[in-house]
Amino acid sequence: MLELGAVAALVPKNLNTWDGLILDYLRDEGLATPTLLVSEFDEREDTDEVSRQWINARLRRLAEHGHVRNLHDTGVYEFVDDPR
Repeated sequence: MLELGAVAALVPKNLNTWDGLILDYLRDEGLATPTLLVSEFDEREDTDEVSRQWINARLRRLAEHGHVRNLHDTGVYEFVDDPR
């Protein structure tokens, strides 16, 4: 049973394609902002266009579950762990 205020861990079936791309980028590159991620993904031929707001929402969700960290609440995210 979860304690009040506890957040359940993300499991692989709850992740989408963008979550995986974000985690891979942060694991490989170290740090990123939503704007940087959108720019990087827009340059790829294997991804659809995505908004900064969508990437920001995915980052916030990953941060809520402890898989990425928003450094000093600046919007710069770093990799923590991979739930896959």
